[in-house]
Amino acid sequence: MLAYQRFRNAGLLALTLLLIALGATIYPGNAQVSTTSLTVEERVNIALAQAQVEVGATQLAAALSVQIEDDELRFGTGFLQFANAVENLGQSWYQYGLRSQGALTGIFPILRLPVPDNPTPTPMNNAQARQVLEQFEADILLAEATLAPIADNTVKLGVNLGQAYLDFDADSEGSDPEALWRIYGDLTWTQITEAQAANFRITLDAGDVQWLRGYCHLLAALLDFYLAHDDSMLFDHTAHLFFQNPEIPYPFLRERPPEEVFPDAFLDAIALVHLINLPVIDRDRPAAALGHLQQVTALSRQTWDLYRQETDDDHEWIPNPNQTGVIPGVPVTPEMIDQWLAFLDEADTILAGDRLLPFWRGTEPVGLNLQRIFTEPETFDAVRWAQGTAAVSYLETGTLTNPDFWWQLMAAFDGRFLFFALWFN
Repeated sequence: MLAYQRFRNAGLLALTLLLIALGATIYPGNAQVSTTSLTVEERVNIALAQAQVEVGATQLAAALSVQIEDDELRFGTGFLQFANAVENLGQSWYQYGLRSQGALTGIFPILRLPVPDNPTPTPMNNAQARQVLEQFEADILLAEATLAPIADNTVKLGVNLGQAYLDFDADSEGSDPEALWRIYGDLTWTQITEAQAANFRITLDAGDVQWLRGYCHLLAALLDFYLAHDDSMLFDHTAHLFFQNPEIPYPFLRERPPEEVFPDAFLDAIALVHLINLPVIDRDRPAAALGHLQQVTALSRQTWDLYRQETDDDHEWIPNPNQTGVIPGVPVTPEMIDQWLAFLDEADTILAGDRLLPFWRGTEPVGLNLQRIFTEPETFDAVRWAQGTAAVSYLETGTLTNPDFWWQLMAAFDGRFLFFALWFN
């Protein structure tokens, strides 16, 4: 049970760091510090420790425009740009009054950020909500484009996660609730002391460059697929579940916090599921999402090729079998790596439509062509997909992915493959 809890926390930490963009080095207070004589690592860490991510990213990007061959500078710039993308998303959700502690908010990763409650939120309509998501995608793809040219396999960026802040409430300060270690504790229900947080150091390396690029593409895939669909009906009927003051045609829905009223909360949850019925409005975005997913698998191969070549043991975020990871009690074995690489091969054949996913209804030997869901998009209806009728357009006869492969995969990860997948990317 203890080992499982440690692993579960590792998976949750991976997801947390995906949203919070890792951390910073300890610097006293929020005083402005001259960066002219500092290393890239110090400049990155100061920006994070002082909740000045946007300023730091802008300064490093300006330096990179002159020193375009400096991969260490490129790493620091892309890292801060990713952190800035997350911070900008959090600031937008704060502005519009995200109910970060709402009963349903945690189900959706893009809404999971624990932003502070805004006592005077700006009203938000559906178009503005979509603009927030579009900007977030543009921001993470900027970070990915900055990181992509890195060719130095010895590049490193050391960070300490104990004193990092993201300025979600846009007051130019890092408050205690905005500290990364407190956010992680809130998301995982983990008790963390200040002493433990201060000693939490990670050294990112060339493999982690590709790891972060892969997560940028994964987020872009999710965003592209969602934004390809018209969610206006869903927003008009359920936005009050997630935001304090949305502009919706039914003002009575936002009269009281939805989780405090029964049976209103139950009825709203039913409406939410029913209204995940989203017509396609942009037929190019699903194909773009497919391309991003294929980039995820390609970059994961590069990540593990670099990880397996490492001979040091320096506060590893994801260790190879000869290294010690910063997350205790979660060793990575050679069998895990081999099975993960096999999974990437299998995923590629499925994304290409060369292998089919088993259909969960009926007795006919047919399978689901996942590629065609992206290349031939239709209205996304969650209820009909659960029932199986929405899958009919994509059913084919052909080679199915082998169930034995998936049993072997689960066995290699001791039944915890999905948790490792969050971490490994």
